[in-house]
Amino acid sequence: MGNRIAYRLLEVTCPYGVGAVGDLMTGEERIDTVLRGGIPDRVPVVPLVYYFAAEVAGVPNEVFLKDVRVFQNALDICFEQAGPWDAIYTLPFTFDAPRYDMTWGAGLGMKPGIALGGDAFSKVLEATESEYLMNEDDYQKILSYRFYTPLHPLLRFMVELISRYKNKPQGARVWVNDFMRGGVRLGIRWIRELKRWDKRGVGFFSSFSLEAPFDTFSMARGLVGFSIDLRRRPDEIAEASLRLGKSLARIALLACRATGTNRFLLLLHRSSNDFISPDQFERYAYSSIRYIADYLTKKGIYFGMHNDGNWDRSLEILSDLPENCFFQFDGRTDIFRARRILGDRFTIMGDVPATMLAFGESHEVRRYCTRLIEEVGANARFILSSGCEVPQNARLENVQAMVKTALKHRYN
Repeated sequence: MGNRIAYRLLEVTCPYGVGAVGDLMTGEERIDTVLRGGIPDRVPVVPLVYYFAAEVAGVPNEVFLKDVRVFQNALDICFEQAGPWDAIYTLPFTFDAPRYDMTWGAGLGMKPGIALGGDAFSKVLEATESEYLMNEDDYQKILSYRFYTPLHPLLRFMVELISRYKNKPQGARVWVNDFMRGGVRLGIRWIRELKRWDKRGVGFFSSFSLEAPFDTFSMARGLVGFSIDLRRRPDEIAEASLRLGKSLARIALLACRATGTNRFLLLLHRSSNDFISPDQFERYAYSSIRYIADYLTKKGIYFGMHNDGNWDRSLEILSDLPENCFFQFDGRTDIFRARRILGDRFTIMGDVPATMLAFGESHEVRRYCTRLIEEVGANARFILSSGCEVPQNARLENVQAMVKTALKHRYN
């Protein structure tokens, strides 16, 4: 690893809608500097905020999920009380309101659900073991498809899952009424929200995010079914993942161009050591990830991974990715070891645990954030963030402590 970057502490104030007093860069400039390996004025901070905003604003979850304006107002209130942070990093679920249909989510192997009761924790559900969205013959079907454009493989696969989720025969009606209409609505609202924050000088952290094909298979098949498939059809899974990955890479590029944001985040919820071995990851999942990373990097897009779960034994594999990729770890991975293994070629993002934000004390949060900055961020290639999502029951003072710790650490 390279030389440590000296930093200094600065007492800051945090007016709403702008960076901290003393900032020499905008949030966008700061993040871009870190991702390309430069030295920013201070440590960037980008928490993943979703349900926590509803809690801060005192909004029932059901209303938060079904009314875009309520969602926007809650996020504004949360940013004012817990921020400011350097970019908006949220989830696009609510932009499918008012139905909370999440048609696109079904196309990624998930099933939407709202917990009963306005104050109950709401959640997005994967297909239950008794309600698969995929069957074991689908991998071969993907490989045998005839496609009209490079975008078509993933889109067709998503529409097929959506058809099954809605118990409709696949055809033009599903394409137009469910997939296209929902996708256009979601895209328009996403871009409008991006522009709404851009007027305040705050950008979006990523253009959009999609689940990796291997992980989509795992969720759509269910854990038991997919585990059996890995034994019976491993090569088909690898080849189908790569074919959809090539399509996903081109869709990701379009999302970046449409939003004007040169960062894309690939979601990996089923590729960690919690689910598969490093050997299985390298043989069956990694080729599609590597293709997406190479393709986007060559196009000038920063490729990032949301690494859900424990990745300790797969870090060496990830170190082969193109320079300037970034990783968000969620607290299960040893982030300090990750820095040692990944070295100075990548940006690491994280990793204040949900348990600490919910049940810890603010002085514990400050101490842990300071350690992250001094050790993981010793080379300045670090973005302070929550470990995955800020939990809904996080203590406001703990989130404030995380943000303010980043605002106080200035690089010389």
